Parts: sequence; structure tokens; C-alpha cells
Amino acid sequence: MMYTDVKLDNGGYVAEFRSDIGGNCYRLYHKDSGAELLRSPKDEEELFSHIYLFGNAILFPPNRIRGGEFEFDGRKYSFPINEPATNSHIHGALYKAPFKIVNQSSSKVEFYFEAKAGEYLGFPHAFHVERVYELSEEGLVETVKVYNDSELPMPFMLAFHTTFNIPFTPGACEENCYMKVAVGKEHLRDEKYRPTLEYASGREREMQLSAGTYPISSGALSAFYDNFSPSSEILDTECGMKIVYEASEQYKYRMLW
Repeated sequence: MMYTDVKLDNGGYVAEFRSDIGGNCYRLYHKDSGAELLRSPKDEEELFSHIYLFGNAILFPPNRIRGGEFEFDGRKYSFPINEPATNSHIHGALYKAPFKIVNQSSSKVEFYFEAKAGEYLGFPHAFHVERVYELSEEGLVETVKVYNDSELPMPFMLAFHTTFNIPFTPGACEENCYMKVAVGKEHLRDEKYRPTLEYASGREREMQLSAGTYPISSGALSAFYDNFSPSSEILDTECGMKIVYEASEQYKYRMLW
């Protein structure tokens, strides 16, 4: 049995959260169809084996930073090497940081995280983060706000490691599930999953993704794309239901995994 410290029940959906792991929504359930939309852990042991593989883990900074270092505004920033195999820093630690529950009702919850300068992975800026979720018959909407509480300009990098349950309807088959994402060019990566500054586009995979005919059962996929649309879909052709995943236009890239 999974521990839940926040549960929203509204609009025909149930959403369950953990404040102790980044304010993560680790379960989203649609009552009428019985659809489990997010990949959820079966127990605590599975959850803590790979926290960011469940729900909608928040990443700050996202992806890999070569050598754990970069420059911004003439200043050098260093993050710990937490993936020795690639000599990189990956995904930050916000997804496993404890958040506070600030406000809560049957349809809305707000989580809050605050760090003083140097407290978060040595990051030299004081900052705080708000994750606000609202549940209605339209689904689950999340609004994230990050505030720079220091006096200097702060580099800002944010992503979500949202992992969906495939298939998501009871008794369905993975072979009937397809993905639709309006992608642009792919940013090619080396053997350590870091960009090479080379690109590819117009291949069969991109055409299938844009048309909504990319079969999820076709095998492993790991690709980093320019994002042409704020909306993407996972369609179950057997029952005619689909998951619609939308992001605001500020998010210019999409990682498909």
C-alpha cells in the first residue's frame, strides 16, 4: 500500500500526491473508464528505487550537464557528478526534495520549496518553487512558479519527467496504443546521451509521430526534439480513448523516452 499525504477527488478524477518527493503527482485515475493514466509504483520500495520514473517528477536542472559545469552571466556553476558513467550531472534533486503543503482542498493543492544560497546542490542562489495543482472534469492542471530570491540573475532550467501508464485502460493491449507529437528536428546525441550539435528530421519516425501513427510497441525510443506544439497525445485505438498532455509555449523542447 502506497502512502499518500494529499488526495484530490473532483470532476470524475482522483489524483494522489507525495509532498516528500517534490510534490509529485504519482497517480491520476479516471473513475468512469478505470483508466490509470500515470505510471505508479506498486509500493514504497519500487518508488524509491527510481523516484523520477513515476508520476510527473520535476527536474531542476534537467538532463545532463557535461562535467557538471556551465557558465552563465560570466559566472561558473558547478553541480555534483551524480552519473559517473557519463561524467555528468543529471536531473538535479528537486524531484526528491521535501515540499511543504501550503493550501489544500478537494480540488486544489499547493506545494512549496525554499532554499537559501548554497543549500540546493551548492547552487549559489536563494530561490523558492511553487507547484499548484487543480483537478476538474477537464483533467489535472499544474502551474509552476520559480522565484529568484537572490540579487543576481539566476539561470533557470526546468522540465518534467512525466511517465505515462501504457496501456492505460483496463484490459487494453500496448499494440493498440499510438503516440502523436508534432516534433521538429531531432538533436542527435553521443554515446553518453549528450548533444553533438548535429540534427536529423523528416524521417519515417518524425512523420509517424506528427501524424499520430507512431506505434508505442515498436521498441525503445530515446530522442530529443524541438517542440512544434504544446500538445501531445497517446491514443488507445481499441477503446477510442486518449491521454492529452499539454505544456505552455515556453517549453521549446520535448524528450521522448
